[in-house]
Amino acid sequence: MKAFLHPQSRLATGWLCAVILLAGLHSTKAFITDCSRPIMLTEVKFKDLTLEEAVAYVKQAVKNLHTFGDGNLNVIILGASEEQKKKKISLDIRDISLRSTLDHIAHAAGLKIRVDAHAVVLTSSEHSDELSTRTYRVPPDFIATGSAAK
Repeated sequence: MKAFLHPQSRLATGWLCAVILLAGLHSTKAFITDCSRPIMLTEVKFKDLTLEEAVAYVKQAVKNLHTFGDGNLNVIILGASEEQKKKKISLDIRDISLRSTLDHIAHAAGLKIRVDAHAVVLTSSEHSDELSTRTYRVPPDFIATGSAAK
């Protein structure tokens, strides 16, 4: 049994779905973390590049694919030491996802990777902006017996 939708309602529903899909496509996080259809690089081959050079290589490879929004991949390097920036990185891999490529580069440089809505952030373990949640157990009468209650 088919549900009845007025033709204008079907058109509006279709446009709404298209807008939602297009809105998600502009997010870097949506592109990189989408496991159902990851961005695949056919070949990643470089030898003894610095961190900035390796990132530039990957950005150019993504731009050549013409599948990533406007073609510009935003990568931010935060808190990397000069030693990490100058460390030589080599990769020779075929048919690898963009996320895995960035993971290999970050690991080789001793950095962590975080994918935000509009950028990929490579950061040192000391320079972490991640939020954490802690739970503290207090007695039920904590406020009544505390110093503020006196």
